[in-house]
Amino acid sequence: MRILRPAQPILILIVLVAVLISLTVVAREVSAHAGFLVERQAVLGVWLSGLVIAGAIFATVVWRSIRRANSTSSRLLLVATAVALASPLALSLLQHPAP
Repeated sequence: MRILRPAQPILILIVLVAVLISLTVVAREVSAHAGFLVERQAVLGVWLSGLVIAGAIFATVVWRSIRRANSTSSRLLLVATAVALASPLALSLLQHPAP
C-alpha cells in the first residue's frame, strides 16, 4: 500500500469520476419514462449532489496527501493531479465567442 500512497489522489479522482458517471446513467435510465423535463431535473440533481460529495472527498484526500508529501515522487504526483484537474478548465477558458 505504501507504493500507491503518492498516487492516491489521482486514483481516487478516477474512481470518483467513474462512480459519478455511473450514478448519472442510472438516474437517467430510472427517470427516462417520466418525460424530458423530469429526466433533466433528476439527472441535474444527481450530478450536482455527486459533484459536491466528490469534491469534499477529493479535498480531504488531497489535504491528507499534501500533509504526507515528503518525497519528490509524492510532489510530482500531486502536480500531475493538479494538471489533470486544471487542463479542462484551461481549455474552456481559451474559448472565446465571436464578436
